[in-house]
Amino acid sequence: MKVRDAMAKTISTASPTDTVRRLASVMKKEDCGFVPVVEEGRLVGVVTDRDIVLRCLANGHGDIGHELAAEIMSPAVVTVAPDDDLEEAAHRMARSEVRRLPVLEDGHIVGILSLGNVVQATEDTGPAVEAVLGVTHGA
Repeated sequence: MKVRDAMAKTISTASPTDTVRRLASVMKKEDCGFVPVVEEGRLVGVVTDRDIVLRCLANGHGDIGHELAAEIMSPAVVTVAPDDDLEEAAHRMARSEVRRLPVLEDGHIVGILSLGNVVQATEDTGPAVEAVLGVTHGA
């Protein structure tokens, strides 16, 4: 099975100049904790809900709502391609200790592959899988 068979194809993105307030609004609207940051059509980083907590709140920044995505994003992003093997993509997630991978084609983001997508696509069963699906609904 290929990544394209399992990935989520609807993606909300942000720009490096978007504020944390906007990022949080996107996360709330999309019921997600992960927003790709794109500049001139190219992926330049990602912001997670964890980035907001650790890089803003925990560091005691003043008005975090006005902090910019560029200041808190993770610029080193592990990615996959739509035609990559799904099993290899899952191994990449495990090795990199991430739960989501942006899917890039010709340098542009075309989807997101989440751990939940992998579990759904492989139709695994059992209590651990149920837990993953329960916490990643809509992923």
